[in-house]
Formats: sequence, structure tokens, C-alpha cells
Amino acid sequence: MRHENSSSRAGTMDYGVLCSFMLLIIAFEAIPGSSMGRLATRTGSEEMRGFDPGELYEIPPELPEENPVDVEHIINTEIPDVVEPDIVISTDPDTAGLRSVITVDPNLLEPDVEPDNTIPEPGTFIPHSVLPVCTFRPVPEYPDMARQAGVEGRVTLQVFISTEGVPLDAVVVQSSGLASMDNAALEAVMRSSWSPARRDDGVPVGVWTAVIYNFVLEQN
Repeated sequence: MRHENSSSRAGTMDYGVLCSFMLLIIAFEAIPGSSMGRLATRTGSEEMRGFDPGELYEIPPELPEENPVDVEHIINTEIPDVVEPDIVISTDPDTAGLRSVITVDPNLLEPDVEPDNTIPEPGTFIPHSVLPVCTFRPVPEYPDMARQAGVEGRVTLQVFISTEGVPLDAVVVQSSGLASMDNAALEAVMRSSWSPARRDDGVPVGVWTAVIYNFVLEQN
């Protein structure tokens, strides 16, 4: 009899536990999750967003240069060449204020003088160490009257040779006795060419020089 009571009491307790468990499940399903809270929540996609290290540590992003500096172009175009300092030549003995001093004696300065193209008087000696040399000496034409008459003669001339080797003037120093012969000699010497006379330093100078013409008939 006691055994039957114990068995019925145990069955009643199991039934009660089962009913309590079912009531608990119904309660969880019936009560909203907002009032009870959830044991686990799903993380939203926005909460899983990654972070750029630049934003986290406030490092500014590296931007490309809009106008890169062309160093070679600046060196070639904008850096001026070395400028030589001005040279001041002073004729004043007072050189105060001059960093580099060069004094010049005004008496030593040679003024710009026009070359003297005047021809000196015949026979005037002009210093020279190299004599003028005739490079072309045309033969004077023998006068017909003197040839027909069988007259011979000798004419000595003074001719002025310029620094360019050109005869500029000529005079008869010793006449042949015939004007026609003298004129023929003058005409021939003015068509001659010369190498000019020169001084010791090699500078050409104009000088007077002597020229002799002999008028001699050919023997048949």
C-alpha cells in the first residue's frame, strides 16, 4: 500500500516539473525581448566598420604636388651669371673710396690724332730702317723726236712712296735735258708699285726715294 502511494506521488512531481518547464517556455515566448533583455545581441554592420590609420592618428593624407619645383630650370634661367666688377680708372691722385686703384698719368695718354697725310718736301729725311723696294717698274716710253734724232739721256727722280707702297709724288732732281724724256720718266714712275719703308718696330712709313731712268737707243 505504501509502495503504490510513493509511485503516485513521484508521478505527480514529474508531471509538475514538466508543467513548470512548459510554463517557463511560454513565458519567454510571451514576454517581449525589450523588457527582459536578450542574452546575446547581433552586432550591426555599422559597428563592424574598419578605421583608416590616418583618421585614427590624425595623419594628413599624402597629396600629389600640383606644381613641382624644377630645380634645374631655376639654376639655368634664374641664377645670374657671375658679373665682373667694373674697373674704375682714375686720373685723380686722391684714391679715397676706390676698392681697386689704377692711376693714370694724363700726360702719358696718347690722344686720338688723325694720321698726317701731308707729303714733306723732297729730300726730307724720315727715319726708317728698311728701304722701300720697287716691285713693279714700268719702262718709260722713248720719245719719238729723241729716238729719230738719236738722242740718249738720263733722268734722276725723287718719288714719295706712301705707307701703302703707292707713289704719291715725284720730282725731277737731274734732268736729261729734254722735257719729253723727263715727262716720260715721271709718267712711268707714277705707275710703279712698291713695298713701303719700315721703322725699327716694323711700322711702315712714307719716305722719299731716288729712281733713275736711262734712255738708251738700241744698236742695230
